This record gives sequence, C-alpha cells and structure tokens, in this order.
Amino acid sequence: KKKARRYRGRKQGSEGGGAGDEWRRRLPAAAFSPAKETIGGRRMEVKLKDLVPAATNTVNTTFIVVDKAPRPAHANAHGREETCPSLVADETAAVHFLLWGTECDAFESGDIVRLTSGIFSYHRGNNLFLRAGKRGRMEKVGEFTMMFVETPNMSEVRWGPDPGDPRKMVQEAVVSPYSQVFKPLH
Repeated sequence: KKKARRYRGRKQGSEGGGAGDEWRRRLPAAAFSPAKETIGGRRMEVKLKDLVPAATNTVNTTFIVVDKAPRPAHANAHGREETCPSLVADETAAVHFLLWGTECDAFESGDIVRLTSGIFSYHRGNNLFLRAGKRGRMEKVGEFTMMFVETPNMSEVRWGPDPGDPRKMVQEAVVSPYSQVFKPLH
C-alpha cells in the first residue's frame, strides 16, 4: 500500500484556501501585506503604466472608460459568455479592458471605475486585456471628471520573460503607441 505524501507548499493548480495553503499560517503577517502593496490595511492602487502581465488577481486601479465596443447582437453559439472590449485610461496610460456578460451593459463611456483584484493577462491568444476575472470587483465611482492619456497603450506592448528571472515579464517592444482596436480621440 502506497503512503500518501503531504505536500507543504502550494499545490499546483490550487487557488487558495485549501490544504495547500497551510504554509501561510506559519509565516508572519507582514509576509502577506508588504508595505508596497498595502497602506493602513488597504491595497495600494497601481497606475496603468505599471501593469505587467501576470496570472494573478492583484491589480487595484481606478480608470475612466474612454470607448466601448457594442455588445454582440447575436447569441454566442459556443455557450460562452459574451464579452465587450473597451478602452480605459488613467493619467499615465491606456489599456484594453474586457467586460463580461452583464458588465457590458453596466458601464458606459465616461464612467470612472475602481477595479479591485483585477488581472492583466492574455485572452484568446495574443491579446492582452485588463479584466475583473472571477475574483475581481468593479465599481462605478464617478463620471467624466478624470484626466487621462491614450498613449502608451499597455495592451499594445509585446512582453517577454525577464532574462534574469524567467518568472517575471519585461517589455520587449511597443507594437503601437495607440490602440489598434479603438481609433484615437484627437
């Protein structure tokens, strides 16, 4: 009879909260909320120019919805939820944002939105999108009164592994300073 081994680290594919996260209980509290990520218990917001593709829900930011593609008029034949790409920006950069399902109707151009625990990653191939994901949360916090820029567009940057640390991504080249999906406003 084979004896089951107990794995003390994070289990591959584990999303947290299970037995694979028992190592968190042994670490000091400071290990979970370094000063660069939290201030007074609240997560720090990141500017769009500082986004880096990652497979974790760690993006907290506020932006304005600059433009939004119309919701598809047809029902999705593949049984997947409908998506609406949009262009969002803050005072440092712009990025493509993906709205899912009911989010397509909930947000319009000119809305100022706070994103908590969002994710900036590839969606359907080589398209980089910022999105709420399963764990993220979006909240409308205002309308029309926010300074923003349309360039650089962080979704139009080609990323590659950092030669010094392959777990991190670095910018390799700028594909286009402006969005290739949405025309510039000027």
